[in-house]
Amino acid sequence: MKSIIVLLLFCACFSILLSAQTGESFPDIDVLDLNDKTLSIPKDMKGKYSLIGVAFSEDAQEDLYTWSQPVFSEFMDDNNLSSLVYDPHVHLILMFTGANQLAYTTAKQKIIEGTDESLTDNIVLYKGAMENYRKTLKMKDWKKPYFFVLDKQGKIIFVTSGRCTAKTLKEVGNLIEE
Repeated sequence: MKSIIVLLLFCACFSILLSAQTGESFPDIDVLDLNDKTLSIPKDMKGKYSLIGVAFSEDAQEDLYTWSQPVFSEFMDDNNLSSLVYDPHVHLILMFTGANQLAYTTAKQKIIEGTDESLTDNIVLYKGAMENYRKTLKMKDWKKPYFFVLDKQGKIIFVTSGRCTAKTLKEVGNLIEE
């Protein structure tokens, strides 16, 4: 019985930590898409809802893969009826910080080679210091990707991390439905 109570308390605390930044503005970050175009998030996102993914470790890759097809199908595929309901900005920020900055150029080339041309505007790269972003966005687990839904003014209205689930995708869809 005690272990169930401890587990419930842990889950409640974890949920509070993830949602702690809800209602705050997403911090300004300048990124470069795979076409070498600079983008300022959230400034360039204003006026539309946005789904922003953030990953800063190769260890997050497995969880990221669970998001790619569902997000594309639900929000980006012009041939899918459900994507006609939504019109969000969708970006994945891959962060290169610390020693990983040395691998930036090589990694960028591999990412370009492995990315469908229609998605080169959606995958964006950041090279620089990360501690302020990790702290502000409360991204504690470097092995997980984090996803943020921003309202039309750039405020965070939803946060999740880890693997994509049907429930989470539906929640995101409900938030950004026009």
